Amino acid sequence: MIKFSATLLATLIAASVNAATVDLRIMETTDLHSNMMDFDYYKDTATEKFGLVRTASLIHAARNEVKNSVLVDNGDLIQGSPLGDYMAAKGLKDGDVHPVYKALNTLDYAVGNLGNHEFNYGLDYLHNALAGAKFPYVNANIIDVKTQKPL
Repeated sequence: MIKFSATLLATLIAASVNAATVDLRIMETTDLHSNMMDFDYYKDTATEKFGLVRTASLIHAARNEVKNSVLVDNGDLIQGSPLGDYMAAKGLKDGDVHPVYKALNTLDYAVGNLGNHEFNYGLDYLHNALAGAKFPYVNANIIDVKTQKPL
């Protein structure tokens, strides 16, 4: 009898959960390293290995397949390519939006996370770059040494 009751209970729970189920497609990017185009500037040739332009077409296709989706980035965005180096050397003035964040804003990212390479150009540059993001950032373990507050 106990086995039957447990099975019945599990079936009832599953049925009630299924009645309120919402399908959600979670999409994630990581380690873009400012590679917006499908071009390897170090080798001076087109590539199929990276480039947000390629990923963007996959994101659009994946979103068209489902009703609910969320897009997340896991960091290492602003360093690692000639574009990243150029933007760091040029600097960001008030109101400037880093090209990477312009692209991510256009793709409607829901949230981002800081990678270790976000710190390569210093905290002032990072703060200025993040100001251009139209989505929040998750910060679980990064504390400003001076203020002892989350970055």
